[in-house]
Amino acid sequence: LRLTITAGDGPLGSDRSGSQVSVVAAASASKPWPPTAQLAVATWPRNERSPLVAAKTTSYAENVLALERAHQQHASEAIFFNTAGNLTEGTGSNIFVVRGGEVVTPSLADGLLAGITRRFVFELADSEISIQEGSITRNELHDADEVFICSSTRDIQPVDRIDTQVYAVGPVTQELQRRFREAAAR
Repeated sequence: LRLTITAGDGPLGSDRSGSQVSVVAAASASKPWPPTAQLAVATWPRNERSPLVAAKTTSYAENVLALERAHQQHASEAIFFNTAGNLTEGTGSNIFVVRGGEVVTPSLADGLLAGITRRFVFELADSEISIQEGSITRNELHDADEVFICSSTRDIQPVDRIDTQVYAVGPVTQELQRRFREAAAR
């Protein structure tokens, strides 16, 4: 289910008239994702200073182009680094990196949309598995033990490849998947 809220009736162009908003509801069936995801790094950066970076908008052109390129590379998702060289997000997912048993996800300050499933993953943390926000460089991503993405349609999905780098589906990701399924069932 997708809800879209627009500025309502208004002139063509960027001016807004202050009229009543319009709400559009669209529904479609979703198909299950495969057990693992293959990612491709977008060739242009995400602008972490954009006023729209933390807003979920219908301006998907950048994501559409990155995802199209990812599909050409036999990947199901594209991920972005920002202008400072830090990992941000996917075109429709948030990303987490596991290093030495520690789970890190990009900081909101690095320019990403704080997804609702991302927030739910934080709720799965405890004394055994801690999840932190922080900047993640290309080298840190490359050296990760495990990587996973999440979204409201993917839940938690392990990543087994980013470009040519291969990752194992490891125990931390598997445990978080188990916790996610149990919590969702409740």
